Amino acid sequence: MRTRAGRRTAGRRGAKRRRAASKGSRRRAGAPGARHLGVRAKFWLTLGSRTLFGDGKAELLELVERLGSLRRAATRMRMSYRYAWGLLRELDRSAGFRFLEHGAAGKRSRLRLTARGRAFVAAFRSFRAPLDGAVERSFRRVFRR
Repeated sequence: MRTRAGRRTAGRRGAKRRRAASKGSRRRAGAPGARHLGVRAKFWLTLGSRTLFGDGKAELLELVERLGSLRRAATRMRMSYRYAWGLLRELDRSAGFRFLEHGAAGKRSRLRLTARGRAFVAAFRSFRAPLDGAVERSFRRVFRR
């Protein structure tokens, strides 16, 4: 859209964005509504001072198991193949066993979790499940939700 002076304007979409932005700025800064206040906690398994395993690597491994491909799993998680491959290579080295294996002969076959890898991911998920509930209960107790 152009004005009479020939300048380009944002048009209808720009006007909608400006109105939406101004509505948000009318709220009090720093005072979240009680219904919007929540809690999230992260837990990692460590090896010395280094992080070994957490939700991100567990999700990556579960996606590889489901999709059969590290490249597709990495793409789904919006990370590069090289970065995902490096994460898993470091995980294998640190843990002392392989997490993934090819399902058949040849490098182009589906990837899957090894038995030890599957047990490790399951143990991590079992460890995490009660912690999420405990964090949520503590949050509700302290913030009276």
